[in-house]
Amino acid sequence: MSKKDEQNSFNEIHHALLFALIARAIVERIGDQRGEAIIRKVVRKYGEERGRRMALRALANKHSLNMANFIGYSEYRISPGEMDMKIIERSPHFKIRAFKCPWHNTWKENGLLSLGCLYCLEIDQALVRGFNPALQLEVKSTLTTGSSQCDFVYHDANLTIPNYLLLGYRRAFSPGLKAVMPWDYHVGHLFTTFEKIAVEDLGQVGQEAIEAGLGEFAERYGDQALVKVMASQSKDYDSVPEG
Repeated sequence: MSKKDEQNSFNEIHHALLFALIARAIVERIGDQRGEAIIRKVVRKYGEERGRRMALRALANKHSLNMANFIGYSEYRISPGEMDMKIIERSPHFKIRAFKCPWHNTWKENGLLSLGCLYCLEIDQALVRGFNPALQLEVKSTLTTGSSQCDFVYHDANLTIPNYLLLGYRRAFSPGLKAVMPWDYHVGHLFTTFEKIAVEDLGQVGQEAIEAGLGEFAERYGDQALVKVMASQSKDYDSVPEG
């Protein structure tokens, strides 16, 4: 068991595995085509809710819902060393390429890449749509679909030197870490969204798939991990948490 497996708190690896394990359980029960539709629906809802929370935080601080602030109000931080990313252009569009990603690596190492790629097909544009549907994000390629890199274009971010410095200030100080939610929260949000949609759309079969995926997750990470995931069901993920 790796050090990541032994941590008391969840991280992006737990998030990636929970997604793929539940996704696999769904596909095993209803087939690839129908299963893909359900899974992508889950990711869209999950991403749009995250995007709306980001927008609510921005508006509370009287910040406009532009692309630069979308980047600044990101709700998560990736563990050091897990992401290899290069900025290609800052203005007028923000262009980045990622050559290493913890989600991709986790799914590939566990033979779950064909399921994990469904997450990447929806998540980034769902986040932008939830924040402000007028914004445009172009996903040109992803590692999970066989490319050598993830290639993103955040249109009209306009990160000129002054704006880029302002973005750095906002990510570090205001809103800074106040906008970042712990991975326990993100894992709980993902699970809750999966459960809601799977049960609504598939009934008992959906519930069985959720339990099977969660059971595999608990086998790997232990009963305490199961308790933390189940505790997430009482939270309202469509609003900004207090505190």
